[in-house]
Amino acid sequence: MPDRDRPDLSIVVTAHSETAVCGPTMRSADLAVAAARAAGYEVETIIALDCATEATRAYFDQARFDHWQRWHFEEADLGRVRNAAVTRASGRFIAFLDADDLFSENWLAEGIAVLQAAEDEGRQVIAHPELNVMFDGGNSVLVHIDQASPLFTPHFAYLRNYHDSLCMTPREAHLAIPYVSRDIPNGLSFQDWQFSIESMAAGWEHVLVRDTIIFKRRRDTSLGQESSNRRSIVRKLPAMAIDRVHDLARVGKGPDTA
Repeated sequence: MPDRDRPDLSIVVTAHSETAVCGPTMRSADLAVAAARAAGYEVETIIALDCATEATRAYFDQARFDHWQRWHFEEADLGRVRNAAVTRASGRFIAFLDADDLFSENWLAEGIAVLQAAEDEGRQVIAHPELNVMFDGGNSVLVHIDQASPLFTPHFAYLRNYHDSLCMTPREAHLAIPYVSRDIPNGLSFQDWQFSIESMAAGWEHVLVRDTIIFKRRRDTSLGQESSNRRSIVRKLPAMAIDRVHDLARVGKGPDTA
């Protein structure tokens, strides 16, 4: 049974070497948190500083962020710091935000509503915004495809990741399926891609939340861009075997125990 004594949501903003670009990020996060609280949800707010530069620490030490908890980590890896933050967070649901990206104001409230409804129905669901809008170093729009959509095919996961890491997830999904460490020099990266595949294989259904957006800043020096430049790939996973990949499309099939 769900633990309703916990906050409904923990939002975790991860930061390493960002400063001025965090202003719009934190403003968007505060607006989204306020909207979720206005809808009656309890939200825990966390800034996870991972091997943060001196300038980044100084930026987030401003009094304007005193209503956020500031947690310091030395993981030096985005996936590992998310894993560490999840184990300390109190919320039933978890939402991540990178320190240079932005939420639409309704994302948290609408995402919680979708996960709450799924939980009440006994469904294991991970929620994604309807759109990812890329800006700054690139301009494009990613439309998320609901896993139950006729447009969804698991074979696409051989080429690209369907699901961005800035999702909203029941806490137990991250505890059961932690992010793997990056190994960019050896061409193994894309932690969100692997999480997407492993969570689907474990029976989690990925759904989109209508009329919500996450705005993602594209930078020449981002981890995602470095991974792409090195032609990184996802690790070899049993669920992607040629005779098993079709099972990823089976919504509600239960954990992959084969």
